Amino acid sequence: MKKKQYIPLLTVSVLLACGSSLAAEPSTIKLQDSYVHPDYVEVERLKDTKEVIVIQKKDIQEKGYTSLSDILKDVPSINVGLTGQGDIDIRGQGSDQSARNLQVLLDGAPITSVVNHPLKTNYDVVPVENIEKIEIIPGGGSVLYGSGASGGVINITTSLRTMNQVQNTLNTEWNSDGEKLNLNIGSKVNDKLTVTAGYSKINRNLYFKNTYRNSDYVYGGFRYDIDKNQRLTVRASHLEEDSRYIGNISISKMLKEGKNYVPAYQTVTVGLDADGHKITEQRRDYLNGDRHLDSYNMTYESSIGSNWRFIGDFFYNKGYYSNTDTDDKRMYHDTKGAKLKFDYSYGSGKQNNLLLGLDIYRQKANLDYNNYKLVNYRTKTYTLEPLSFNYDKKVEALYALNVMNKKKWTFTQGLRRERLLWDFDKQAASGLSGADESNRWNTAAELSAAYHYNDTGRIYARWERGFTSPDGLQITDETRIDGYKRYVTTGADDEIFNMYEVGWRDKIGASTISLTGFYSYTDNQMNRFYIFDAQNHLNMKTMNILKTQRKGIDLSIQQHVGKWKFTEGYTYLKGRSNYNGAGEAWMAEHPKDRIDYTKSGLMKVPKHKVMLRADYAFNKKFNMGATYTYIGKYNNFLSDADKYDNDGGIIGSHSLVDIDAHYKVNKNLEVFGGITNLFNKTYYEYESGIGPYSTITAGSDRTYYGGVKYTF
Repeated sequence: MKKKQYIPLLTVSVLLACGSSLAAEPSTIKLQDSYVHPDYVEVERLKDTKEVIVIQKKDIQEKGYTSLSDILKDVPSINVGLTGQGDIDIRGQGSDQSARNLQVLLDGAPITSVVNHPLKTNYDVVPVENIEKIEIIPGGGSVLYGSGASGGVINITTSLRTMNQVQNTLNTEWNSDGEKLNLNIGSKVNDKLTVTAGYSKINRNLYFKNTYRNSDYVYGGFRYDIDKNQRLTVRASHLEEDSRYIGNISISKMLKEGKNYVPAYQTVTVGLDADGHKITEQRRDYLNGDRHLDSYNMTYESSIGSNWRFIGDFFYNKGYYSNTDTDDKRMYHDTKGAKLKFDYSYGSGKQNNLLLGLDIYRQKANLDYNNYKLVNYRTKTYTLEPLSFNYDKKVEALYALNVMNKKKWTFTQGLRRERLLWDFDKQAASGLSGADESNRWNTAAELSAAYHYNDTGRIYARWERGFTSPDGLQITDETRIDGYKRYVTTGADDEIFNMYEVGWRDKIGASTISLTGFYSYTDNQMNRFYIFDAQNHLNMKTMNILKTQRKGIDLSIQQHVGKWKFTEGYTYLKGRSNYNGAGEAWMAEHPKDRIDYTKSGLMKVPKHKVMLRADYAFNKKFNMGATYTYIGKYNNFLSDADKYDNDGGIIGSHSLVDIDAHYKVNKNLEVFGGITNLFNKTYYEYESGIGPYSTITAGSDRTYYGGVKYTF
């Protein structure tokens, strides 16, 4: 080994020791050779020894997708909405865990929710027409992304980030649930400057009568090539969404009234008069889903000498979301910070790489609204009781990932050291309050090896140590101090995961095959529990009393045969939770609180999911495709809760068929259309609650769509 090759190894060893023109056709902007790099160097470093799923723009266009959620539903290892509203579950995290074991980034900037209670949201913040690429790292990436990556990482790249191709396009789409409009304009002003801007509008009817989702999205940016070694990209976007939907409907009402269901009127308090009496209105029990999001990003790239490359992502986003039946409950949030990466190439032919990274960012969230506290029962007078929930989360992390290539072998060694500082200040009803901070340190690591046995085939194995820190709800426990109920910092530890993955990739004949097996284990899973203290007071606490294993298989096959293209995907997921040693000891003291976790496996995780697709190109202008998706029945409840027969047996496996067609009229005009849920299959995605208090979510029924894309 040459002397220079020892430098990255020494660095990793030290870290381990510390440990801790507007034209008729789209114009392609040619970049200098120094810029022929992937959008995210960190993803590039993983591709040889980790399953990475890449969804390109061509895979998204003209398929009738209305949101990011729709796109992700077609990925076999991902389930959307099965564990709760807006939830994205990768590799079977299950109910109560999927929202936490996930990292979501928009153009490299984290947008993962700080807290999912009492308000929840989704990640449908970019119109599908503006998504350039989606990169998914299932079950891993902890060294590069930190807390939450044990479930997976989703990085959404918009056309604003790349600007490699500036298109002037007008897209319009009609479907039986609404319509969409998208305009994008851009130009290469000169050899150095490229600009682009656009507007998207969506009007969409949702499942139930009088429910809808309407949004406007405006964006713009520029890229400036300072010289052959430096580039600056600046981008901004604004999302404004107005929606109304139904959050809860009983199974009996769903089965009786279906999508014609209209919620009953309820009395809503909107304020107090001068005498302290409630001012009320009668409203139907719809939920308001208003949302605003402003995002600002800047990326600076520079080649330093012949071996070093620097990439700095700087970001700031802010906004709010709501999903309640009142007007004054909005979760405001903002994120600001930077991700700095130094990429060093070394060795003969620069075939090896050392990636050094520094993450510094801060996320805040706050919810403020008024409660109405009874003063006099006889006179029905009240006083305002301001409630507030403030969260402040700071992340500081240093990581190193070394990739070595030796003949047919690729080896990686990685380490991340992360400091998380949580601050909270909560004022809840009935005097429950508290403010505190929590300083938490964690370490992630990975080791992997891949053997490239020929030009197209490789096998790999990897081990990864990941972690998940508490979210805004889990960071606090309830307790009694001097007779008063208070919030204090939880005594629970961060979850630690050991993840193992083996994989095989190859091209055999007309088929490209990818097979991955994975296993994940944590012996200190965090959960929230209602428990009684010594004075028989009921409190909520975060506790590490469960151990959970998850395992599964991902299989993807693709063939090109003449004018046909076939794609087959299959995912098998299985997991189980049980009490760990601390849990057994605690349950021995509280036998009445014991729940049997051992018989039903993970909640709301389907064991099998299949995706089959066939595309046929009649000629260079006209092609058609069909997709078949099967989602198996999942474990809806813990075994002890099965006796309530909550879902009435209606949550089961289901299969869907979609068809689509695309015709290129000429070099400027394209038309497309299709049908989703072709056979109008009735199915249900999510159920929660017990008996008459349960609620159900129905899947989308048959939808027709058609559209036009004009390039100018």
